[in-house]
Formats: sequence, structure tokens, C-alpha cells
Amino acid sequence: MKILIFLPTYNEEENIGKMIDTVNRLNLDKEILIVDDNSADETIKIINEKLKQIKDLKLIVRTGKRGRGLAGRLALKYFIKSDNDIFVELDADFSHHPRYIPEFLKYFPIYDVIIGSRLIDQGIEEGRNKIRRFITLFANFIIRNILGINIKDCTSGFRAFKRETLKKLNFDNFISINPEIVEELLYGCVLCKARIREIPITYYKRLGGKSKLNFKKLLLVLIGIVKIRLRGKIILR
Repeated sequence: MKILIFLPTYNEEENIGKMIDTVNRLNLDKEILIVDDNSADETIKIINEKLKQIKDLKLIVRTGKRGRGLAGRLALKYFIKSDNDIFVELDADFSHHPRYIPEFLKYFPIYDVIIGSRLIDQGIEEGRNKIRRFITLFANFIIRNILGINIKDCTSGFRAFKRETLKKLNFDNFISINPEIVEELLYGCVLCKARIREIPITYYKRLGGKSKLNFKKLLLVLIGIVKIRLRGKIILR
């Protein structure tokens, strides 16, 4: 299997160099794709230095409106046009550790989607306070009920997808701008009856830098999820 590993970035100068090196050390047939939202710090400079050293590292710098959803849609379209078999996505701040990626791949081709979950048995969250833990549980409860899906960790951004499953989705009809792309992509996979498996991971507090999530963005995400449900199967091909 050839793997595309997608890292979305915005102002990740404290983490991105270490993350690239960690992913690159994985003994996999892989391509690393970074989609950066025109970072204002040294993130792009660090990535450009790594581009000189790593042949299978690619960088796309987006301009204009920023958003995790916009970056994700671009990465998904890139994947479909590539010759890769598996699409893996994770955050660049080490809240998701790349060491789990080989474990994800063991479940293909039996399953179509693998989710790294902190909310199933043996899943763990480290370094987060009780308030953030409650927000995670509450958000997942709301999302499960809005979308009508039986997934414990709907908000996990650490996942792997089989090419044949993603080809069933119409990314031109996705509407996500912000992190709700995580749920929109998952909902599309449920609609096309993908075989989905959650496996336990340890979710860590970000290694460096500041989280981009705030109350306003969380509210926009929940509004976006309602819109996704109302639009239904339009996201399928």
C-alpha cells in the first residue's frame, strides 16, 4: 500500500520540523503532504528546509480565506488525483502521534476507515483539564445525535481512509470551512456504507504553540454540522 500522510498547518513552527522527521522515519511507502494556510510565523521556512532533504515531502501554501475544512478539501482532491492507496490525516502538533499509523494500516483491507479514538476502551487523553474533557464528550454526544452515526469519537482528526471509499464522495459538494470537515468526511463515509473501525490511541495535549479552537469556532462547527445533515446525500457521487 502506498500512503499519503496529510498534515494541515497554520503557525506550527514549534512542532512541524519534529513532526516531519517523525513521520519520515516511519518504515512505509509514503508521501507526506503539508497544506499550510499561509502561516505568519516560521512554519513555511522550516518546511522549505525539509523539502531539500526529503524527496517525498510536498507543500501546498494556501492564500485567501483560511480554514481547516478548505485545507482538507484540497488535500482530499490531491489524494484522488495521486496514485496513493490510503489517505491518512493527523494534526501537526503531536496531539496525534504518528507511531499509530502502522497500526492503522493493519486493519486494511478488512475495513475502509480507521479512526484513532480516545473515547473507546483503552483510549486515553493526557494533559487536558476536566473542562476540555467535558467539551469533547458533550460535542461528540451532540454530533452523534445530529448526524445519526454510531461512532464514539466523531471529532477525532486522526484517521485513515481507503481510496475506494473516498472515490465515492464528491468533494466539490463539501461545504466545510472550519474543523467540521472531520465530521463531514465521516458522515460521507457512513452514507456510503463504509466499514469503520475505531482503535484506541492516547490523545496528547499539543506539544507546542496555541490551539486554534475557541468557543466561537466551536459554535460555527456545530452550525456547520447541522447544515451537513440537512444537505444529506449531496456529498456522494
